[in-house]
Formats: sequence, C-alpha cells, structure tokens
Amino acid sequence: MDGAQELKLQLQTEAIADLWQEQCSLHTRLFELTCDEYTHLLASDMDELDESIEQKSLVIKDIEKLDLQRQALVKELNAQWEEAKIVKVKNLVEFLNANGQENNAQRIEKLNLILMDIIEKIQEQNKKNQIFLNKALISLRELKDSFAGGKKQFKTYGSNGATRSSLSK
Repeated sequence: MDGAQELKLQLQTEAIADLWQEQCSLHTRLFELTCDEYTHLLASDMDELDESIEQKSLVIKDIEKLDLQRQALVKELNAQWEEAKIVKVKNLVEFLNANGQENNAQRIEKLNLILMDIIEKIQEQNKKNQIFLNKALISLRELKDSFAGGKKQFKTYGSNGATRSSLSK
C-alpha cells in the first residue's frame, strides 16, 4: 500500500470511528429520553410524555441517517479494498489491524462495546416502560369493570405485567 492509499484508508476509518462516536452520543440521548418517558408516565404528565416521544422520534431518525452513512462508508471500503470483505464490526477491526490502522480499530472496537451497552440499557428501560403501561391499562380496565358492575374478576399477571388469565366468581 502506497502513502496515498494509506492516507485515504486512514481518513475513511477516522470517518467511520467518528460515526460510531456520534452513534454513541445519539443512543445516549435516546436512553435519556426513554428514562424521561418513564418519569412522565409515573407523573401522568401526558404533555411532557408526548414531547419525549416526539424527541425520541427525531433522535431515531438521526440514528438511521448515521447508519446509512456508515453503510455507505463500509461499502466504499469493500469496493476499494478487495481483501476488506467487511460484513461485521469484527471484520472491520481485523481489516484495519491488518492494514496499519490499529488505533482506529481499537477506537471502533471500544465505541462498539459502549454502543452495545447503551442499547441494552435502552431495551431494559423500554421493558420497564411497557410493564408500567400494561399495569396501568389493566388498572383502567378493572376500574371500568367495577363501574359496570356484574361479576367480580380475579386476574393473574405475568412477569411483564400482562394479564395471563382471569377467573370469575
């Protein structure tokens, strides 16, 4: 690899690493908004909840745009370097290490671990939000049923807060 190719590869990998860093920032913002969503649910503050949901939609759109940029950069690397064959982060890191880009490879690897951790936290918080919503809906249904009168209902619930069965007496 000559100097010009090496410089081009370095610029491409720095751009990819910067995208990964931006993905981490956006996912952190998404996590914060997901936590805010839970707080607004607890407080029954629907106006703030709507605002959080709207903000989340915008952040998700930004994440999608960045992902398209990342895909384009990886496609460019694969087209330019026959030996690249990048499909996963592991392939990218191996390719970069093999071509003298150890610093960027290490940076991308670390950022990817951070990103995966943030995504797991978002998923956990989304589950908490869903459980809260399921329980709230069940409570509303029970309240509605109590106004309607009639048979008394006893329900059992799963670990996610959803109704599993109901018994009548």
